[in-house]
Amino acid sequence: LGYVGLTVAAPLADVGFDVHGIEIRDEVRDGLNRSVPHFYEPGLPEMLERGRDTGRLLIAKNITNETQARVYIVTVGTPLGDNGKSRLDMVVNVSQEIASALREGDLVIMRSTVKIGTTREIVMPILDQSGVAYDIAFCPERTLEGQALPELRHLPQIVGGQNEAATNRAAQLFQMMTPTTVRVGSIEAAETIKLIDNAQRDVRFGFANEVA
Repeated sequence: LGYVGLTVAAPLADVGFDVHGIEIRDEVRDGLNRSVPHFYEPGLPEMLERGRDTGRLLIAKNITNETQARVYIVTVGTPLGDNGKSRLDMVVNVSQEIASALREGDLVIMRSTVKIGTTREIVMPILDQSGVAYDIAFCPERTLEGQALPELRHLPQIVGGQNEAATNRAAQLFQMMTPTTVRVGSIEAAETIKLIDNAQRDVRFGFANEVA
């Protein structure tokens, strides 16, 4: 439940889903259970409080058999390591945790920023070890800090699944929050769009810094 995870978990609970948020940091989890987020985002504390009061947003340290999830949304960080390459150990760890709880027909949505091919080449082989059939899609976050909650409701959500059925299923989920989804032809297409989005933002920031 970092920035990306919390700003999708709270709105999902707000529109009526039962959401189980996973947060391994004890101090962060304790704060969230008191409706106190660990970063500033307008409207988020009130949304967390509604989720807590209705019982639709539950926060735990791990996925358990009692979680009974049918959809898993992966939002772990992928920071740069000492070698200058993005770390995927958190993606691997959470994929293994999901695989241990995965049931027939579950949907897995990747939302973390990853290099092209990560979902198919790293995540899917881990999930395949569960031995059950599942759907998987890549739906990148595209939010601006300070505007995450309204942007989730207004920005088109990019959706690319391993097949048309997975794409449609993931799109239907996000359509509960936003009026527009853009369905693309593959997981890799959605991963590419996310990286292009980030590169375009980096160029804008770089230009602004040069002017400053």
